[in-house]
Parts: sequence; structure tokens; C-alpha cells
Amino acid sequence: MAPRFTPSRLRAVAASLFIAAAGLALGGCMDQAAEHRTRANAFLRGGDASAALTECDLGLASKKDNVPLLILRGKSLFELDRLDDARVDFDRAVALSKGEEPRSLSEAYLGLAMVATRRKDWAAARHQFEMLVVASPKDAVSHLNVARTCVELKDLACAVAQGEEAAHLRGNDEPVLYTLGTIYVAAGKLPDAEATFQHICEVIPGAATCPYGLSIVAAKKGDKARALTQLREAVKRKLPNPEKIASEAAFASIKDDPEFLAIAEQARQK
Repeated sequence: MAPRFTPSRLRAVAASLFIAAAGLALGGCMDQAAEHRTRANAFLRGGDASAALTECDLGLASKKDNVPLLILRGKSLFELDRLDDARVDFDRAVALSKGEEPRSLSEAYLGLAMVATRRKDWAAARHQFEMLVVASPKDAVSHLNVARTCVELKDLACAVAQGEEAAHLRGNDEPVLYTLGTIYVAAGKLPDAEATFQHICEVIPGAATCPYGLSIVAAKKGDKARALTQLREAVKRKLPNPEKIASEAAFASIKDDPEFLAIAEQARQK
């Protein structure tokens, strides 16, 4: 039997056809720059920065001042290690967006910060990370990145302040706590460093960064026995990047000790 099309059914079919037609119309009118941006994003996520760059160039040919495309182009150039060109695109994106909300330019600021970091231009990196703090005051990672640049610039008061702000925002986060602990060590605040590393053990039982940090503090205090005990425990907990133990500056006082060398070698073999 053939299906019956009642008036209500006909209206429903007509409505669905209208919606489908409208969708096709919208798809057909999709902005070319947006199409190229979508493809460039896909290429960049897939690790093909050259193809992403080509898509960005095609999109910018039709809309030369498209800020999202400029930022994406900067990212592609950064991945291709074309740092000067990447900086030009990020700077242009910022210049074209004067008066906009800082948050809308977060990716451009981050791009400029990464270019400066790659070049070890710590003053420029600090400025851009500070712009990210302005854009997102409650972003602990941005505060932590400012702190790291301050350490490189030997501005330890800044490093401590920014590290503590990050900890206030994410006080139970292992990377935040560990970084703050290392900042305290650099600033000579060993009791604060020890308390911070110990806090990692309290909030994340089994974390290798807790005994590793405590080992650093003990080494700085000249307590070789405790430094080695805590380091052995850190290795037992499968410390990330064990190959860096031997070059850790905080272990300078024990770096030639046979037991220390044995622990470092054991960590590398795990």
C-alpha cells in the first residue's frame, strides 16, 4: 500500500526540506577564509605545518587582515622554525586588534612568548606572559610562566610572587607545587621549599616529585645522607626525566659521590 500523505505530514516534509535547503545555502555561502582556516587547523593538528601554512596563505589572499588566520599562520611558521616570520604575523594580529578584549588575543600573546622563549629573550617572553596574565588573571599556568622567566632574569622576588599566586589558584596541582618549590630553592627559601615539596606528598601520595624536591633541599643544606635517601625514593617512584639527575645544579655538592652516581645510573636504566 502506498504511504498516505496527510496535510500534517506534508507540512512536516516541507519543513524538513526547507531546513535542509537552508543548511545547503549556508554551507555554500561559507566564508572562504573560514574554510581555509578550518583546513589549516586540521593540517596543523596533524603535524603538517607546511600544508597549514599554504592554507593560511590562500585564506589571507582573499582576506588579508583576518586575525585568526594571521595567528594560525604564525603558529605554522613557528612549527617550521621560521621565528622571525612568526613574530611578524603575531605582532600584526595584535596591531590589527587594538582596542579589543585582551583575552581575544591570548593565542597571539602566547605565540610571541614562545618565540621569545625559543630565543631565550627572557625579558620579551616575560612581557608577553604578563599580557596573558592580564587577559586571564586566574590562569595559574600564565602566572607560572611569568615566574619561570623571572627566574631566568634573576628577579627572584617576581618569581616568588608569581609562583605563589599560581599556587593560590591551583594549590593541589603537582607541576605548580613543584615549580614553586624550585623557585623557593633558587631564592634561598629552603624551609618554604621543603614545606612545598612535602605538601606534594600530602595531596598526591606516591608522586616522585615530592622526594626529589626534598632531596634537592637536603643537598642544598649539606645533608648528604638525607639527599641520597630521598633521591633513591624518587627513583623508586619512577621519576620523570631521570637522565637530568646527573646535571641537576642543586646536586653540585654530591655530584661526584659514588652512591649518587650509582643512583643516577640506576634511574637512567629504568
